Amino acid sequence: MTIGERLRYWGNTVALLACAAALGCAAVPNDSPVVEQLDTQTGMTIARLGRPIELYRETAVRDSAVRFAYLAPFETNRMGTRDLYLWVAVPIETVDGAKPPIVAADGMPLVLGAPGRGADTAGLRADPYPLPTPWSTAWYYKAEADTIAKLGDSARLTVRLPETARDGTTVIAEYVVELEKEPRLRAFANR
Repeated sequence: MTIGERLRYWGNTVALLACAAALGCAAVPNDSPVVEQLDTQTGMTIARLGRPIELYRETAVRDSAVRFAYLAPFETNRMGTRDLYLWVAVPIETVDGAKPPIVAADGMPLVLGAPGRGADTAGLRADPYPLPTPWSTAWYYKAEADTIAKLGDSARLTVRLPETARDGTTVIAEYVVELEKEPRLRAFANR
């Protein structure tokens, strides 16, 4: 082998190894049950669902953007210190002082603490899940492992949110999802 052939051989070998390494580092698809990612701004590892659970609201309003709410757990890990959160996004612009959503699993409201309204509640600089619409409001509840386990074991999830109707009365917007074939919450809770 000449020197040029050797250089070409080793150059091709290095390129092949770089391609194999890049494939090994490829991103996990967002439809995976659990995705782990590094938040480069905070140095935290975030474990989350590939995509949030979508809840549906029966409504006479034609605007389909207000028919869906989203719910998903996530975990932050900073140097071994782990914290669980429940993220809830509703398609309603809320004002300060608005009552937070009530989350229920199989008809029983979950015991959740006071929610935060921004990613900084969890020590993050950006939302762990993208907001579905620009006028959506995200709520962050610090959660316990048994709360996430209840979500994973439930067959029906409900998010109820008090909202003011056009005539000034308060109504309860109710978003529901049946989870018969939804293994992602159970996979997240059991990891």
